[in-house]
Amino acid sequence: MKQNHLFTYSKICALVLVGAGALIFTSCAKDGFDDESFDGGVSNTQVASLSADDITITPSADGKSQTISWPVVMGAGGYRINLIDVSNPDEPLINDSIVDGCSVTTKREEDVNYQMTLLTLGNKSKNNTDASETLEYAFSTFTPTFMTIPAGCDLTTWFATNLPTDKIGENLNFDLEGGADYTISGLIDFDGQAVTLRSNSKDNHPTITLTSADAAINFTAGFNAKYLDFDCAARVGAKGVFEFSKSTTVTAASDIDPDVYAWTGPIITDPITIVSCNFVDLKSYLFYDNQAKTACMTFLVDNCVVHMTPETSLGGGVFWTNKAGHINDLTVSNSTFYEPDDVAGDYKYFYQAGMATGPNLYVKDTPEYQAATNSVNYLNCTFYHVTWNGGQWGNYNGMQSKNYSYWIMKNCIFFDCSPTGVARRFLHGRTNQLHAEFANNTYMNADGTFQEAENPTYDTSGTMIQEDPQFANPAIGDFTISGATQVARQTGDPRWLP
Repeated sequence: MKQNHLFTYSKICALVLVGAGALIFTSCAKDGFDDESFDGGVSNTQVASLSADDITITPSADGKSQTISWPVVMGAGGYRINLIDVSNPDEPLINDSIVDGCSVTTKREEDVNYQMTLLTLGNKSKNNTDASETLEYAFSTFTPTFMTIPAGCDLTTWFATNLPTDKIGENLNFDLEGGADYTISGLIDFDGQAVTLRSNSKDNHPTITLTSADAAINFTAGFNAKYLDFDCAARVGAKGVFEFSKSTTVTAASDIDPDVYAWTGPIITDPITIVSCNFVDLKSYLFYDNQAKTACMTFLVDNCVVHMTPETSLGGGVFWTNKAGHINDLTVSNSTFYEPDDVAGDYKYFYQAGMATGPNLYVKDTPEYQAATNSVNYLNCTFYHVTWNGGQWGNYNGMQSKNYSYWIMKNCIFFDCSPTGVARRFLHGRTNQLHAEFANNTYMNADGTFQEAENPTYDTSGTMIQEDPQFANPAIGDFTISGATQVARQTGDPRWLP
């Protein structure tokens, strides 16, 4: 895999700010250094150093930026500040900058350890000299770690001993050691306990090897996997790496609040997220409902590479929820899914969903029923040789022709996928879906022709790209593009942009 092209989820978030090093300086009232108001009559002295207790970190409401502030030091002429992401010290967020004020605002990324230095500078006009010490201040945007799992553990046996039974209602963050090796030898069933599994280093993923056909992670509560690599070769057949719990202890939604919920199984309201993970030799489904009547409101896969090598043709989908369960909103973004050209098997569907739909979760004519929607979203992804053997991109009888269903497919590249039409199967064979949105997609067949080329009845956006994306070397999983139009419009998985 072309590791130097990895494009982290946090980097995606950071792009909402202008420029890689974007920052906005802000000041106290009257800028903090007005001679009349803030010098305090201090002259001919060495100004005071700041301490860690003086620093306040305030995230913005959307979490995309943060303001670092400190009190005014009387007699100061400014502050020299440096700020780095500890995992990427060669690209400082703030590099030896002078701040004429008492705060600075810069971008904020999820799961980052920050290190700041701050020196109080003297005011030459008052004959004041710099502080004697530079403050070194560390802070983190990692949510607190509940436990760190030692390197080399079999996670199946480790969780059987260490998963608490009195933390339901909390999300427990379990850290794996960056670069370490772990195994999953059998079923890990978190059931109603919300869990985050993550590396303690975003840039140094641990490897988790599934060592048996029974190895899997089950849940009936919020679940997050972040900055992990999975070797899935031993997990073979009609089952998922991630699944709903088969025998859950979580109470059905209709029993908890019968005035609101019609759904007679559990509802997972916290998101299920697979972020910045890589999967090698996926021979089963990525997610399977496990014939469990559970509804997940939000399922997100972002910034992942999924290498799939099914040994036989699998009847379900990469995401398969038509047996009992339900995903209300599925989003796959900034990711790559691919099968090698010589793979033996294939998936019948990329996403197959059952009959359950958003309004069906609620009692009819309640406010929740009236407001309910559901959606399928593919954004900035690269798909190569997936559902190539007569498969279909989507199959979901419960969604077609519904005014509450949303279908979004933008900036994606499909090569040798769903030979009867990606856009057609995405819309379940129905034209003029009310809330269908397409933009800048490439639908290229293996023979170099393009789907929808002559009769664009499904993707009617007028933005289809009918040019070869010119992947660098698919045989080794390198999907860097050089197609002029795709490059110009920045389509496909962002990690493959030249």
